[in-house]
Order: sequence, then structure tokens, then C-alpha cells
Amino acid sequence: MDRRVKLETLFQDEEIARLYQQYRINYDNTQLSEEIITYLRQKLPKEPGSIAVDVACGTGFLTRVLAPHFTRVIGVDCSEAQLRVAGENTTDTNIEYRVGFGENLDFIEDSSVDLVTIALGIAFLKTDQLFPEVDRILRPDGILVYINYEYRVGKQTMFLKPETSDATVIQGCQAVMDEMIDTARPFSGINMKELIEIHGGVPAPESYEPHHVIVPATRVGNIDTVLGYMRAMGAIRAYMKYNPEKGDIVEVYGGRIMSLLSTVSSIPEEVQFEIGSDFQCHMFRKPSPNNYDLTK
Repeated sequence: MDRRVKLETLFQDEEIARLYQQYRINYDNTQLSEEIITYLRQKLPKEPGSIAVDVACGTGFLTRVLAPHFTRVIGVDCSEAQLRVAGENTTDTNIEYRVGFGENLDFIEDSSVDLVTIALGIAFLKTDQLFPEVDRILRPDGILVYINYEYRVGKQTMFLKPETSDATVIQGCQAVMDEMIDTARPFSGINMKELIEIHGGVPAPESYEPHHVIVPATRVGNIDTVLGYMRAMGAIRAYMKYNPEKGDIVEVYGGRIMSLLSTVSSIPEEVQFEIGSDFQCHMFRKPSPNNYDLTK
């Protein structure tokens, strides 16, 4: 099976859109969002009519973070189901959602956009078509930001930390999460490590000024939150779709976690977890006639 499972295949399901909104990490008030907003304040002049475009916006987590900082924010996604849920959870009047793909933003004028963001969607997009389109719509000095899961040898992209001092339980829960990631990985988009290998470096439009940071983003919840988080993963949904004989693997993993928790708590369903990931946040400034020295 192609490693690049199509985004529209993974996320058109209404159920997964609602799970995604309910259980995935909200970027608001996280170190990740703070890094992005700080960079924008440093690099992007505040002007009337400022526009941001959030590509592969999903249910609008990052779109809504951007709303207070721009006059107009456009969320673009190929999934109508994701956009319906985004609309239901959006009250900002300066946000609009459009069905579309990052490789074709023909409804946006040339050199009209201040910021383009892509949160966790870069692995599903064709960068040879995406970057020219981003370059077309960005104004000189405009900013491109994209986020992907961090991956290093010996370090998985997600962590699961139960609220206990028992090292065996902590390690056991992480081992379950690691196994789940390894099981689902062939059904996900390629990770950042593979993207760098393919491109010979961090993928970016030519001659843009780069800035890279690695930051964590987390949420807290009980076993229901953990299982919801797992069910909201497109790769897990794809794995179960193409391997129906394996049954509900989320229930299997959940049972193993509950067994571990029962060794330290008489009410294991009330044990709290920190769930999250380290993220690579790549930020780039488009050159302009006043910005030829990209070392500054």
C-alpha cells in the first residue's frame, strides 16, 4: 500500500472529524502556538487587510488561533466533513472555510496573503506543486509555517504519561503507544525524517529565510481521552479499514493500558494522562526587494 494514504480518504468520515475535534491536541495556548505568534510579530508587519491561509486546516484548531491576529483567515481543506465540524466550532466572524487543496489555491489572488500555515498536512501534499502555489499567493516578506511530528531514532513521535510514580506502569503505557504508532505508521503520511531524506534537507521554497524549532504540545485526560485520541488518528482508522480481521485494535490497546493502571489504582478509569507529541515547527520568510540578505 502507498505510504501516502490520500488525505481525502482518511478524513472524509464524519465520525473521525468529530473525534478529531473532541480529542486531538488544541493548539490554542500551547508553546507551539506561542512560538508561531512570536515569530509573526517579529517578522510580519501589522497592516490593515492582513490575510492568513490555513491549508489542510481540518476542524480549524490552528485557524482559530490565527483569527485574533489577522483581518481575514481562510481555512482550506479537502474534507467537507472536517470543514462542517470546523464551522460548528468557530465563532470568529473573520474566518471563512473553503473546500480545496493546497496545490491549487486559484481562488486567492497573487501576492495577497501574509501568512500560509500547514499543520500536520505537509506529508500528504505534493511539495513540487504546493510551494510554487504558496510563493504565488504570498506577498514579499510573507511567512510560510508548517508543522509536523518530530521523529528521531529511538524516540517516537507521541508520548503517553500516566499520573503515577510507578516506573513499570509509565514504561508499559509508553510501550503500548509506541507499538500502536509502529502498527499504524505504514498507513500514515511520511514522517519528517523521511521528508528530509527525500528533499536532501527540510523542504521549503527556494531562497526563503528559515527558522526551525522543536516544541511539545500536550493535552490531559483519562483513558477515554486516550482511546478517543487513538481513534481520531487517520492512520489507525486506515489500518482497521484495511485489516478488518484484526478487529478493534484501539480496544485491544486500551485493555492493555487498563491492565497496567489496575496495578496502581483501584479506579483505573480515573487515572489522568498527559498525551502529546514533540513537533517540528518550520517557519520561512519570503524574500523581498528590501530583504535580499537572508542572513539577517
